Amino acid sequence: MIFGTVGAEQIDDFRVSLTASGEDVSIEVDGTKERFTIPFSRDEVERALDDSSPNRVSTDPLISFGSTLFTSLFSGQVGRQLWGQFADAEKSNRGLRLRIVSSVERLQHLPWELLFDPSRSDFMSLSGRVALVRTRLEGYSDSQLLPLSRLRILAVEADVTGTLRSREDLNILSAFAAANPNAIDLEVMEQVTPQALRDKLKHGSYDVFHFAGTGEVLSVSKRGGLQQSLRMWGSGSLDPLFDRNELGELLQHAGVRLAVLNACHSDWIARSLAKDIPSAIGLRENVSVDGCLAVCESLYPGLASATPLDLAVTAVRQAIDRRLPGTGQWCKLILYLQRPNGSFFLNPNLAAESSVILQLPKQNKATAKLSRLLNVYQLNLNALERVARSSDVVQDLRSKIDDLKRQLKDLGIEVQ
Repeated sequence: MIFGTVGAEQIDDFRVSLTASGEDVSIEVDGTKERFTIPFSRDEVERALDDSSPNRVSTDPLISFGSTLFTSLFSGQVGRQLWGQFADAEKSNRGLRLRIVSSVERLQHLPWELLFDPSRSDFMSLSGRVALVRTRLEGYSDSQLLPLSRLRILAVEADVTGTLRSREDLNILSAFAAANPNAIDLEVMEQVTPQALRDKLKHGSYDVFHFAGTGEVLSVSKRGGLQQSLRMWGSGSLDPLFDRNELGELLQHAGVRLAVLNACHSDWIARSLAKDIPSAIGLRENVSVDGCLAVCESLYPGLASATPLDLAVTAVRQAIDRRLPGTGQWCKLILYLQRPNGSFFLNPNLAAESSVILQLPKQNKATAKLSRLLNVYQLNLNALERVARSSDVVQDLRSKIDDLKRQLKDLGIEVQ
């Protein structure tokens, strides 16, 4: 099954609900209820997903995690129900939407996107046969969203460290909007501050909110949830962290249907936004700059051609895997979908008539290699500076970063 040939009406929904009573966790599928044992701690998951080094060539640790999670989730009668619905979908040439439904905070760290089917030897969310989404049990609900004739996008960047290359997101979106003038309206904000964003969302109306920058982990709640905020520009007594609950209310007020948080440490913010808007995309843990650019480059062509959102996200994960093979960064893309399906953007008939898919220029291999290396060095430096600001290792890393920036400048890439 190739998702590019099907629409939302040709995708069957397989709903897996996870609930908790005290310390006990249960899984329920279509009336069948079984006990579920959490197979990994948060620390174990974070260590497994944190290895994004360009030298990593094996996905075996991810396969091991994905297989264990798959076996934990789909054993007994629940597993038999999955195989039965899968077989019915394949027989009729349909796809399957695997929907993980839960509001239990201590379960949200589990990498559902990493589910690996041992019998087919593939990751479910990469296979092209399954669209994997998360849904909040208590979240946004609306009876109807009419199809759109144009897609209004508000794109904002906050490259507060000077290393995120967030303006490249804006360049990609600007070029894409220029290539699709009949389908896309784009408004851009650079070096966004919390107050500037508040004013924009209070007085504007948009369908998609795109944030290019970084998130910040603040603490862990008593129920096992992470507290995250988007970091924006600010100075003096102005707090540059934007509260996720306030952001959700503002996005709802502006009519936003999709929030794309193209930023590290933003998956829990996306989860929070799902209370207020139909869909949200976030990235868990650290994701490389190239991974973020792959999200931007591959998501919007799908939306512009009226591909349902859940299917478009499958294509984005595949694009990240092609661009960064062996890193596993594709599984860090988290989609919260509160609607029955992903078709609530452009009218398919209008999109087919007007949409032009922009072929973005491929990055020079030398530039890509230097950029990935710079990103790794910068992440290491950020970690070291928190504990040893003046060590020889820190000074050596700073020198290497400066040298890489000079090399990139010689190739025509300006890095702050």
